[in-house]
Amino acid sequence: MLTAYLTKDGFDLREREIPVCHDNDVLIQTAACGICEGDVFLYTNRKELSESVPMGHEGGGVVREVGKSVKNVFVGDQVTSIKGLAYAEYFTCRGDFVVKVPDNLDLSYAIGEAISCFVHASRRFGIRKGDRVAVIGCGYMGMGCVQMASILGAGEIHAVEPIQWRRNTALLHGATHEYDPTGKTPGRILEELGEFDVVIEAAGVASVIDLCTVLVKQHGRIVLVGYHQSDNGMRNVDMKTWNYKAIDVINGHVRRHDEKTQAMAEGLALLSENKLDFRGMIETYPLRNIRKAFDDLIGRKPGLYKAVLTF
Repeated sequence: MLTAYLTKDGFDLREREIPVCHDNDVLIQTAACGICEGDVFLYTNRKELSESVPMGHEGGGVVREVGKSVKNVFVGDQVTSIKGLAYAEYFTCRGDFVVKVPDNLDLSYAIGEAISCFVHASRRFGIRKGDRVAVIGCGYMGMGCVQMASILGAGEIHAVEPIQWRRNTALLHGATHEYDPTGKTPGRILEELGEFDVVIEAAGVASVIDLCTVLVKQHGRIVLVGYHQSDNGMRNVDMKTWNYKAIDVINGHVRRHDEKTQAMAEGLALLSENKLDFRGMIETYPLRNIRKAFDDLIGRKPGLYKAVLTF
């Protein structure tokens, strides 16, 4: 089967054996695999790799084999997963890490792992009816957070994002206001926007944590959804202000696979009911065009929120 390996020089497409399906596994013929911003970070820093690596953890497709201990899915089911090395024509995954995809959904949109992240995070937003909410960073994860904030009943949702086309899309999917922070100090932004009950950080950038600190009100809440990889994830925070404001600071990430799988199922249901909508935000690329997919993401191609490899 054809598999993409990341090397120091970029992606190398190689043939290898179809993986063995063990008792607790399912073998999936890949139909689509989303590209995570974490993978983009690894790609841009590939010169640091000591060896080539297979990748992909946002895969979905058709079940071709089921281990004898797996009871929740069957051969022929369309599924999405939270694990597996899915930049390949086939991948294996534990049976309890997959969820059936509703019949009315295209597998290119049912990117379960990514959806599960913002759906699970939304359980911890703490949004109450009528709250003022700011979402800082409106890429794919940020757009998911905007939509979940709307579902939860936020009174105002401010999309704070430097890229104009992202702000425009946010207004179409739940945001009530848009704001360009380019070139403005946190103090200036506070003057123009005021304080918020909940500030959701979806950028993965150190400076955005500082902005969250300024914008959140006393006894408000900061929810960190961005994946912080630069500078080995090290960040400086203004603990004096955090203490003085008596705020809640929530890590919006999840590592409990049972909770993540449940959030994936909830997200697919919302997508199936059109309560979540990513139409027009996703572009598909054949596996052979994987380099272009990554380069388009790095270049912030207009309208591209999630690149999805297809097979």
